[in-house]
Amino acid sequence: MKKMIMALCIFICVFTLVACSGQQTNEPLTLGVNAIITEIDKENRIITTKDSGEEGVLGNDCLIDCSKIPMIYCNYDTQDVVDITFDDLQVGDEIILTIRSSEIENLQKEDDNKAKIAVEQLQLGTQRIK
Repeated sequence: MKKMIMALCIFICVFTLVACSGQQTNEPLTLGVNAIITEIDKENRIITTKDSGEEGVLGNDCLIDCSKIPMIYCNYDTQDVVDITFDDLQVGDEIILTIRSSEIENLQKEDDNKAKIAVEQLQLGTQRIK
C-alpha cells in the first residue's frame, strides 16, 4: 500500500512538471527609440525620420506610417500626457518611438533605399505644446 501511494505521488509530480513545462509566455520586447522627423508626407500620413544619435537602429532615412498608431505628448514639467494628431508633428521634432524588437531585427530597405518600420506608438519629445 505504501509503495502504491508513493508511486502515485511520484506520478502526480512528474505529470505536473511535464504539463507546466509547455507554458512559455513569449512577451514581446519593446524598445524606446529616439529619432528626429526629417520629412512629413501629410497626404499619406507618413513621416521620414533619422536617428537622433550617432548610433541607432533607424539610420538616416526611415519611413513610419502614422495612419494607425497612437500619438501622445508628455509635458515633462507637469507630467500631463495628452493625445496628439498627425497635424501636431513638425519637421525637426524629436520623437520617441515604441518599437518591438522583432521589427528592429526585420528592418528592411524600400526601393528608394529608405527603411520602413512598424511602430507601436509615437511620443512627441519636443516640448512645445501647452
